[in-house]
Amino acid sequence: MKRLSVCMIVKDEEELLPRCLDSVQGIADEIIVVDTGSTDLTKQIAEEYSAQLYDYTWSNDFAAARNESIRHASGKWILVLDADEYLAKEEYVLWNDFLETEKPIHHLAYTLPVINFTGDKESDDEMTTAPVTRLFPNFKGIFFERPIHEQLTRGTQGELFHKKIAMNIYHTGYQTKRLIEKNKHERNMSIFNSMKKDDNMSEYDWFTLGNQYRYAKNEEEAIRCYERALVSDSSRLAWYPHCLIGLISLYFQENQLYLVDEWTTNKLVAFNEYADYHTIKGIQYETMGFFKQAEECYLEAIRIAEQRANKDQEIWLVDPMYSFETPVQQLVGIYFRLNESKQAIYWLSKLLNKNNRNPQVLLKLVEWLCQHESQDEVTVFLNKIYDVSNTADCELLFKVSLVLGQVELVRYYAGLLSTLANLSTLDQLRFGIMMDDQKIWLDFSGRGQSEYEQQFQAWIQMAVGAIKWNGSTKLQNVAKQYRNKSIDDLTVIMISFIQGDFVNDDQLLIQYADNLFSVAKQLFLIKDYENFDKFIQAMKTPELINQLANYFFNLGLTELAMNYYSILLAEQQLDLSSLVNLGMYHANQHFYEDAVEFLSAAVQQKPSSKHLYYTLIKHADRKSKSSYMNQFMSECSEVINISFVKEFLTKEKQISVIK
Repeated sequence: MKRLSVCMIVKDEEELLPRCLDSVQGIADEIIVVDTGSTDLTKQIAEEYSAQLYDYTWSNDFAAARNESIRHASGKWILVLDADEYLAKEEYVLWNDFLETEKPIHHLAYTLPVINFTGDKESDDEMTTAPVTRLFPNFKGIFFERPIHEQLTRGTQGELFHKKIAMNIYHTGYQTKRLIEKNKHERNMSIFNSMKKDDNMSEYDWFTLGNQYRYAKNEEEAIRCYERALVSDSSRLAWYPHCLIGLISLYFQENQLYLVDEWTTNKLVAFNEYADYHTIKGIQYETMGFFKQAEECYLEAIRIAEQRANKDQEIWLVDPMYSFETPVQQLVGIYFRLNESKQAIYWLSKLLNKNNRNPQVLLKLVEWLCQHESQDEVTVFLNKIYDVSNTADCELLFKVSLVLGQVELVRYYAGLLSTLANLSTLDQLRFGIMMDDQKIWLDFSGRGQSEYEQQFQAWIQMAVGAIKWNGSTKLQNVAKQYRNKSIDDLTVIMISFIQGDFVNDDQLLIQYADNLFSVAKQLFLIKDYENFDKFIQAMKTPELINQLANYFFNLGLTELAMNYYSILLAEQQLDLSSLVNLGMYHANQHFYEDAVEFLSAAVQQKPSSKHLYYTLIKHADRKSKSSYMNQFMSECSEVINISFVKEFLTKEKQISVIK
């Protein structure tokens, strides 16, 4: 008897079918392909892979088409795949072990994780997982039912049980490009509408319809469907936690934080043996400014995931990100906020060790290290994680150093590369500025920068070069290439500065404060401190000074940040971010009176800043507590009944009335 039959239904899948069929060549004994009306090369491709090909007239019923495919299967086991799915050949050992050792049981089918790539690009995706039951024994009376998001059943023979196994199916069908190509939403909605018209919707169907609305960005309808799916207790079913967490995440997205807490506290808590629950609970605490409580939740999520991994248990409930990446990323943010930089760097390092191809983590880590460690210490650290004899690794470190404006690191990694010929024109310009090579700057024409953002990035480098080499004319000539009014305005500002004229248009300086900050930051990073100081004095607006102060504060350059904050404080020009940074800094240093003063000013600027009230109320004197609590309850009334918020307010109210 044949061991494994792979059964598929397809239509116009010439683009992705070869990948799918390639992925099963090593384990499938036969491939059954039921075609529902292809007009492209799908059938020819299937025949090239020696698939058994059958034509089938589409009847708007996925279960019927699936049953047609399994009707032709002769293997001991059946695996159902779609053309936009595939297996990993690295996991063949797991598949072969299962197929050889598992004994078929008539009432048992197998649930596998489907790894969904849902972003716009296959190389830079968002990833989620969902369980699907796709593997089952043949000749046991198991078949499909439900017209859409079809489910396996034994019909009148009794209940079909589901066993989770750790072999993965990979799926790219809901990437944005594929949605456009296949019009899946319209097709699926027509089936759902027919089912609703016939009053044929189960709880599972409401869940899958909610998913459909969510992919279509109709959050209101998705919430309604998820709520209908969860009206009764289906918690033992595989789809239930996915529906529950999907609903909670949509409540988050819609800022319905009371409902987030209600569903987490009453329903999701049943799954507290998984990291997912603790990560989600941590995000709730953090959103409301309960940072220490959030920290405890994130650490617990990581601990539980590690514990489950050590016991060879299923590590996550719904999303692999909840077991490590998300809690660690949140911890990093909290530790920086609490001025616990060493802890933040520790967890950033853990993230990078887990995935050293993550550019955001690498950028953040290198940016901070370069301000606090010597070049030798930074390179020793990075060279433990990366193999600099590997060209790809060395190029990554070189480009990150280039983007961050780290001259010593750029020079070091450039010396390890055999060629820099592959640099983009923008990177060549960055390299020339950092290496003090005026010729590269002079040779830059400005052509080829078609994208809006690229034009501004190129202009910033040209502006820095113009400041270094007194090159007003060159900057003006390049700016003309872009035909961009904003760049023209910025160029007028920059030429006035270079020529020593006073820039007296405050509105223009305020309008372009972000771009001027980018120029100032670049001057600082390449250590051209003389021009940096002159530039700040000439462009000295509150908007620019606040940005600089917060930039230095977030880099851990506290003394430098405080110099700028002092200037702003004297002129009463601190913006919201500056007030929050100063408030949290003084709270972390136990200077509570100052902390309250800054945070009070922050909530005056933005009374709806619900994450600030916890620290403000907690550290206010007894006389002021009531006033801040009243303000919080007035401005943020939608969150005051959240369980942990209510408990906190009750406790603080008791403190405030103590004589």
